[in-house]
Amino acid sequence: MFNGKKAAEQSVAEFHKLYNDSKLTEIYSASHTKLKGATKEKQFVELEEAVLRKLGKVTTTANKGFNVRTFNLTTTVALVQETTFEHGTGRETFTFEMEGEKAVLVGYKINSRELVLK
Repeated sequence: MFNGKKAAEQSVAEFHKLYNDSKLTEIYSASHTKLKGATKEKQFVELEEAVLRKLGKVTTTANKGFNVRTFNLTTTVALVQETTFEHGTGRETFTFEMEGEKAVLVGYKINSRELVLK
């Protein structure tokens, strides 16, 4: 169970590194087919570009909660992060599906007052 949490934390760090380097298409490319089935690459990249433009790069992030569950041999990990950006803050929710030892992104959500108002 906690291996899933650790793998998800590593995936969040990788997500933030790619985000800070503006490698947004790489984030999408590495994501799970479930995310790709729900969101087109253009839509995903446009959202992340807006976050980057309005909030800037990630400066710090802290885990504020997690959930790991297994159903029908599929392990899903959700992490809630309180993240500080250069120009604001946000609560990010990452959802991953475990593929072996790797946590693969299946969902991303951000709630940020600054993102909406800027």
